Amino acid sequence: MEPSARATLVFEARELLADMERALLALEASGGSGELINAAFRAAHTIKGSAGLFELELITSFTQMLENVLERFRAGQLQLDAEFVSLLLSCCDYLSALVDAIEREAEQEDPNPALRAELLERLAVLAPQRTAAATLARGAGFTDFLRAEFT
Repeated sequence: MEPSARATLVFEARELLADMERALLALEASGGSGELINAAFRAAHTIKGSAGLFELELITSFTQMLENVLERFRAGQLQLDAEFVSLLLSCCDYLSALVDAIEREAEQEDPNPALRAELLERLAVLAPQRTAAATLARGAGFTDFLRAEFT
């Protein structure tokens, strides 16, 4: 990846993660708001899209699972509670570690595989209806996710 593209991706991802964290904290404080959850969803979606342009599999597959859960929450299928917000904030922290790895030019290395597995498992429990979610939770890559989702 070109150095200027790397710097831009890192800068924008960090801004989006800060936006997502602010939205989640405000969501927890307010007890729920459609606009706040939409803001968190948009941030995750944009991070996934930007990472996808550079084939950053670790981020794209993880944010897809996160999007699945956020979508279920937007649809009223999940309830807001402290544990749910804590999970989403932990996802933000993990994504931040992935962004840090990009900055160090180590984007192919998972900074915390055990945490990733734990978070993906917890996310998969919240979005069980998606076969692709189960595919990702097993550690499959984004390409496998796309095959499961669209074939």
